[in-house]
Amino acid sequence: MDHFGESIYNLIPRPVEVPEKLPLYHSQHIGKVDPKNFVLGVGKRERGTFGAPNGKYRPDPKQFLTKHSKEPLLPDPAPVTRPKVNKKASVPKRSERPVMGLVSAKNFITANAVENILSVPRKVNNEPVLYTKKADYGKIPVYLTKNKRKINAEKAAIEQYLATKAEEDAYGNGTVRKMSEDERVHLLTHLKKKWEEVNSVYQKMTFTLDTPAKQKRKENYELTLSQIEKDIQKLEKGNIFVQDDI
Repeated sequence: MDHFGESIYNLIPRPVEVPEKLPLYHSQHIGKVDPKNFVLGVGKRERGTFGAPNGKYRPDPKQFLTKHSKEPLLPDPAPVTRPKVNKKASVPKRSERPVMGLVSAKNFITANAVENILSVPRKVNNEPVLYTKKADYGKIPVYLTKNKRKINAEKAAIEQYLATKAEEDAYGNGTVRKMSEDERVHLLTHLKKKWEEVNSVYQKMTFTLDTPAKQKRKENYELTLSQIEKDIQKLEKGNIFVQDDI
């Protein structure tokens, strides 16, 4: 034998193995069977197979959808009939006279006494009234709020009228005049320089305010800066009116 896959015996032809042929299959049942031979079958049924027989699904040309065929049929309209209702009583005839002279035998005093005796007394609620449980407890009444609003509006109107009147009187006497633009710009520039000087000194203060003098000096600087800022805001508006000393 050769360990490399080659051998002299491979040159000898080997016999060919022919596979064994199996016998042909033959069914035990006959290919065509009459339905009458079945135990449950008596003649050919219409739907014995899948679906209806051939030709049954063909549409009938005489049965087709016509116009208004699917609309509901309504009954014929009948005449409207309304019942007659007498809203107002008819006037009595001349022959109809009212019944007069009827007298009742009922004793109303006794009947009222019996009715009061047999009546059930009303239930009285003896629980104390808790005013703290009311919805408007602790709230200002609405009328007080309205009155306060009216009073404040009247005060504001009166103050505005007095201020306008005083300004008109002063302007009419010649004591009030409009500041010129050059004067306004000059004063605004001077105030800004003043604010820078005070702010520079204020920023150089120490953080420790251990003496009353330092606290007083700090408060004065803050008041001065606040007043200068207010004056600058007024001058920046444009129209400034001043009052001359008499």
